[in-house]
Amino acid sequence: MGELSFEPADFIEIDAAPVPPGGQCFFQPAPDGARLRVATFAAQEPRGTIVLLNGRCEIIEKYFEVTQDLLSRGFNVATMDWRGQGLSSRMLAVSEKGHIKSFGTYLADLKLFLKKVVHKQFSGPYFALSHSMGGTPLLQLLAEGYDGFHGAVLSSPMTRLFRTLPARHAVRLMANGAVTLGMGQKQVFGVPEYSMHFENNNLTSDETRHTMFRQLLEAAPNAAVHAPTYGWLHAAIKALDGLNAPGALAAIKIPVLIVSSGADTTVDGANSVRLGTLYDQITTTEVDGALHEVLMERDVYRDRFWQAFDAYVTERLAAGVSDPASAAANDHSAIAS
Repeated sequence: MGELSFEPADFIEIDAAPVPPGGQCFFQPAPDGARLRVATFAAQEPRGTIVLLNGRCEIIEKYFEVTQDLLSRGFNVATMDWRGQGLSSRMLAVSEKGHIKSFGTYLADLKLFLKKVVHKQFSGPYFALSHSMGGTPLLQLLAEGYDGFHGAVLSSPMTRLFRTLPARHAVRLMANGAVTLGMGQKQVFGVPEYSMHFENNNLTSDETRHTMFRQLLEAAPNAAVHAPTYGWLHAAIKALDGLNAPGALAAIKIPVLIVSSGADTTVDGANSVRLGTLYDQITTTEVDGALHEVLMERDVYRDRFWQAFDAYVTERLAAGVSDPASAAANDHSAIAS
């Protein structure tokens, strides 16, 4: 479709993570002056477009293998570094702090990305593929009744933090207290650096893929984000409270597939299953034995994710887009704000 005239940006390049063919990287300006690093990859014979939304601490390049998997399936790919991480604008002078005041900022950036990049660069049908934190603003968008996606697949979405009620209460009290005392920009104490150490990590059992991400951060230390701030935690809890409120997701108009990881200790996968029982538009499945980052897991787990993804997308494409012109018009109005 159209060419974008944003400021060019660089990819982080290492041998273990080659840039997929057709990749373009640039900075998308936000209304408040922030710069969001975004990337697009054009498939040779596209049958649709995937909007790839990564998780906390992650970067575009970590998903190059996933991007290639999607290109091989005939999908264009559009992705970005969330504000405050990767090579997008940071929120604090101490740039390695993971900070945000409100997840509404992520949601606004997602709407801007869809309007200014995705729809100008690629045609539909459009699908969303998110991981972990990336699923939170995606669900917020869908909860507004947004129907610009033909489907959405959420990998280990962050729908609730921690599995036990005592842990959730303790973290809520800690975050609320810190923000009330003006300590919202201080980092949460005691968060382990899983991104840099394979041993005892709770993200993936695949050492090669884990090492690849570490090498990316070693090649570009300024892309790294470490522990979140109490402000980020407070904002996350508020956003998740909203998603879990009675009827909060009732306005979702498209079928959503949630793929949980059976051995996940990072987010509460059981809550995603609960949401699937509450809302007809949400279907859930589980990759038994996989840790949190199923897309970075060993092939035995990744293959099961892709089986679920392929079956879902095939079904959605077979369903067709009843009125593409109408869908595009509705989509444009939904993200105009």
